[in-house]
Amino acid sequence: MALTRLSADLDLSHRRRWPGRPFRFAHALWLLIVSPGLWLLSVHRLSHWWVGQRSANQAGGWRRYLIGLPIGVLEWLCKVATKSDLLESSDIEGGVCMDNRGCIILGAKRIGAGTVIGARTTIGMGLGDRGLPDIGRNVWIGSDCVVYGTIRIGDGATLLPGTTLSKSIPSGVVMQGNPARMVLGDFDNTPLRFPPELDSAEYIAARRST
Repeated sequence: MALTRLSADLDLSHRRRWPGRPFRFAHALWLLIVSPGLWLLSVHRLSHWWVGQRSANQAGGWRRYLIGLPIGVLEWLCKVATKSDLLESSDIEGGVCMDNRGCIILGAKRIGAGTVIGARTTIGMGLGDRGLPDIGRNVWIGSDCVVYGTIRIGDGATLLPGTTLSKSIPSGVVMQGNPARMVLGDFDNTPLRFPPELDSAEYIAARRST
């Protein structure tokens, strides 16, 4: 399961970096070396698998040390290198992208495939009260966003940079501001989730004026 999801992460990163080019092993290796966002996801895949092993009572005895300790060290190194922290129990589907600039605090209940998360983003502030957001598929969350509470973000929704969201939103909407307000509905965010890079605010403003 973890390897399958990581493979999907690599595929999404490859399509974002080299659109239209066939996927090759050398490309995957290069992405794993140079992409801190993939480091985050790779270590999370291991940690999430280990949480499942512990829950199933299959992590006792020698396994606790032989497997658990190296995973713990990798988690610590990744946190330091990326200035990010991902909740181990978060269920992140395969094919998700984390910004390589890091500074991501993520405590979501679930994140759907195709979702792209920007730098300096905080998701799930209320971990103590289990206020974990549920994020759908193909969501685009810009940099410097804050998302918290027991809320649901619908498939294909878009959060423009700097947005603070504390309420559920439907699929396909564009949210902006603090507090968040809807600025566009029935929006296809594919151009934001894939290169070429766009200025999201300008792109949305242009769409609103048409």
